[in-house]
Amino acid sequence: MPSRYGFYGLLYLDAATSGGVNLARRADAIDTYLRCAATCHGSFAAQGVAFSLITNDADLVRARLNALGCGAIGVVEIPFQAVVPPGTPFYAAHFKLDVLRAFARGDLGSHVGLVDIDCVLQRPLSLSDALSVYEISEQIYPAYGIARVRADLERIAGIAVQRPLWFGGEFIAGPSERFRTLTQAIDACLPRYLGALDALHHVGDEMVVTAAIHRAMADGLAVDDLGCGSPGRGAQIVRWWSSRTYHRQVSLTDAATCAILHLPSDKGFLAAQVGKAPDPGRFLRDYEAMFRRKRLSLRVQRLLDRMLRRPDRRVAEI
Repeated sequence: MPSRYGFYGLLYLDAATSGGVNLARRADAIDTYLRCAATCHGSFAAQGVAFSLITNDADLVRARLNALGCGAIGVVEIPFQAVVPPGTPFYAAHFKLDVLRAFARGDLGSHVGLVDIDCVLQRPLSLSDALSVYEISEQIYPAYGIARVRADLERIAGIAVQRPLWFGGEFIAGPSERFRTLTQAIDACLPRYLGALDALHHVGDEMVVTAAIHRAMADGLAVDDLGCGSPGRGAQIVRWWSSRTYHRQVSLTDAATCAILHLPSDKGFLAAQVGKAPDPGRFLRDYEAMFRRKRLSLRVQRLLDRMLRRPDRRVAEI
């Protein structure tokens, strides 16, 4: 990956932050998120790639990182403006739109990327000059159906969508001019999105950005899917759940071949990696050992689902 790229994670702090998303109830959410960010930072640093944390309260974040022994992470504060009412599902995730605007302005560099802080970089990425994204349609269709996904995308994008695709919010990267094109499409989509919050299958940054990408692609935006192909055969990023899912996942062995592992249901594990030397081999061995212990209880839950005739959810394999 060209050294000209700088990557950023987002931690927006508000009264709801302590509730956490995909986080154990008793965990201190802010510290857990910061430790995840430190693990993410360590994995990027090991590959010689810059990673900093964007927030709305730099002083608080720096102080907390120092207290946790994670002060090596760069912290950047940018202006944020709420676009949805407080209490909206995934309220804080909508502030990713402000990060994309900062990218578009060139405030954070000419070649930039946004990555969720519960990701780890295992090897260098190969990036083009297109807008690099991660398409996860196969994870969305089983839960909602392709017809509804298409209808919602067309409603927000304001155009016909012949081939509906869904793009994950955990990764996006490219030159700042690509983000300028994207944010123009976001501005066109936002009024329709805000008018349909109660009717959509999903509310959050992914809905807005996915619709905007479709709109921008129709106008000629070049897009490069880093999830294209199966892991081990071209894919560079994977979202992998150690919890039950409605879609069939690749095995952990295949997922581990990707450059970026996104582990949204394992923030506790990621937080516990702070202070360990960045070593993809050790990390994967520890993660596999954790999942082997977890998998037994997941299989018991799946058996109960079948006995009670609840919707069946799959358990991933190693």
